Amino acid sequence: MRLKWPLSAAVVLVLTAGCSVNENTNETEEASGEITVWAWNLEADYLIDLVPEFEKLYPDIEVNILKLSGDQVYQRLTTGLAAGVESQLPDLVQVENQRIDLYMDNFQESFVNLSDMGFDEHRDKFVEGKISPLINDEGGVMAFPRDTGPMAVFYREDLFEEAGIDANDIVTWDDYIEAGEQMLERTGTLMTGIQLTGDTQFYRAMLQQQNLFYFDLDGGITANTYAALNSMETLKKMNDAGLFLYASNGEEVNAAIKNDAVASVISGSWQKGIIEDQMPEQEGLWRVMKLPAFEEGGLTAANDGGSNLAITSVSSNKEAAYLFGEFASVNVDNQVHGALSYGAYPALIEAIDRPELEEGDAFFGGQEVFTLFGEEAVDLPVVNFTDDYLRAQNTFNDAIGRVILQDVPIDEALETASNRLEAATGREVSDE
Repeated sequence: MRLKWPLSAAVVLVLTAGCSVNENTNETEEASGEITVWAWNLEADYLIDLVPEFEKLYPDIEVNILKLSGDQVYQRLTTGLAAGVESQLPDLVQVENQRIDLYMDNFQESFVNLSDMGFDEHRDKFVEGKISPLINDEGGVMAFPRDTGPMAVFYREDLFEEAGIDANDIVTWDDYIEAGEQMLERTGTLMTGIQLTGDTQFYRAMLQQQNLFYFDLDGGITANTYAALNSMETLKKMNDAGLFLYASNGEEVNAAIKNDAVASVISGSWQKGIIEDQMPEQEGLWRVMKLPAFEEGGLTAANDGGSNLAITSVSSNKEAAYLFGEFASVNVDNQVHGALSYGAYPALIEAIDRPELEEGDAFFGGQEVFTLFGEEAVDLPVVNFTDDYLRAQNTFNDAIGRVILQDVPIDEALETASNRLEAATGREVSDE
């Protein structure tokens, strides 16, 4: 496991666009040339928005954003790193928090240590749960923190009203299950969708709400823990109550949302941008509430996704790449724009505190949705993704499918998951 360094939550400076002259970058403000950035979906759109203003500040730098799918970015990145083909790699690349360990541990020299370029002046400006996984064993920051993904329940207020459900009464997961039963009985609408052959987001959320993940902070496998059992039992209760629409991926879940087939979706804050982009006809019908807790007063915060930008070691223009990455991550106005336009909730503390994010959102019936995200963002737990994250995700998702689709006993499914991960990774089981 890489060391997780304690970070201050204080914001020290008022930020300005393109503000940095770094001793270790040989006058980066004089950088010039062309850079290429790989990114996907809404993050790519956000970066595209920034290019004109950035190129005004740095007229000698040309920025090219290549918008791909997430799978394409990771496939091309992994192939290029493994093959050592420099021409296949960009200068900057979008990488999610959960993938950082995988690349940093398997391709240790493939990314630039931003601390060597002066980024340490900014590190205390970001929420700890975001930046902590980006720090290597030597204390260096390995990627620009972009957005974070505090999780929430996005729900259709009109369907809740039709079913006679008051979202304020949903405090625990048991409350959510009871509301889902009522929704089905009174409207025939399912409460939410679940990706049984994809990524079951809210199982990861439930683990985080109990201060664990697939691995504990020492890298131990958590499938044998009470948190894993409690989370799986809750999923099973949700399924037995008839809450789920089965889907194979997020696109199918979003299609179900658009077609009024489900009444809510449990997801990261970025779901806001998806709903607004793909379902404009539903403006005014949506609301957001915090995740239910396991017990009243329990932790509601959890994170799902959130992007970062890493400079590849083979970049021929690291100085220009640094300036653009800094512009995208540290500039307050840019972070606020990303939130308001694309639902990419800031990891930058000063942006979280901006008054624009306290205003009501017309699409969500005037609700101050970013205020809710902000309350969750500062409480996000620090988790250890490890370089075995993808293997663990697939193994846990397989266990979920076995429990829900095949009615395999929960303890048996989790024991199998633990044994498989132990054999495949050489890790020990958690003593939590």
